[in-house]
Amino acid sequence: AFPPKTPVCFAGMFTGAGPGVHGIRRYEKPVLACDTLFDALVRAGGRAAIVAVEDSSIDMIFRGRDVDYLSEPDDGSVLGCALDLIGRDGHDLVVAYQQAYDDLLHRADPFGTEALTALEGHVRAFALLSESVRKHWAGHPRVSVFAPDHGAHLDAGSGMGDHGLDIPDDMEVEHFWDLDPAAALRAAT
Repeated sequence: AFPPKTPVCFAGMFTGAGPGVHGIRRYEKPVLACDTLFDALVRAGGRAAIVAVEDSSIDMIFRGRDVDYLSEPDDGSVLGCALDLIGRDGHDLVVAYQQAYDDLLHRADPFGTEALTALEGHVRAFALLSESVRKHWAGHPRVSVFAPDHGAHLDAGSGMGDHGLDIPDDMEVEHFWDLDPAAALRAAT
């Protein structure tokens, strides 16, 4: 999504629409009025939870829906809460948002030791969440997705990280999937 700013990206990721439809065109956190993945899941009889660092974009822009919102003080609390929800198997979708890397990339070099250590923490959290999904949701069609909302670049003027430009470092992100195709086939038959 352009510009690659967190609320613009999350609005696009969870609506499938661009800024002209969802309405977020810059870094701002209004509650979305358009249809979202969460709305579609609820209409289909599903139950969703958003576990996010308190006051983050994803914690704010999807409010007002029949979704369980769990606002946590930090990344570790997000991970613990999401693992608990997965273990209880009461939701069809659990979104877990951690933000240490994004916070640190704005304070330092986005490719420096401190930021990369935070990124490694996010990867470890994804591995734990995926393992928990495989264990606790084994009887369900399932997928775990590691989906960054934007990339980052080193701002030459400040020496710190930033994002928001139409450049590959900001716009091109890789998503990682952990899925069980056999479970999907079993559910389809």
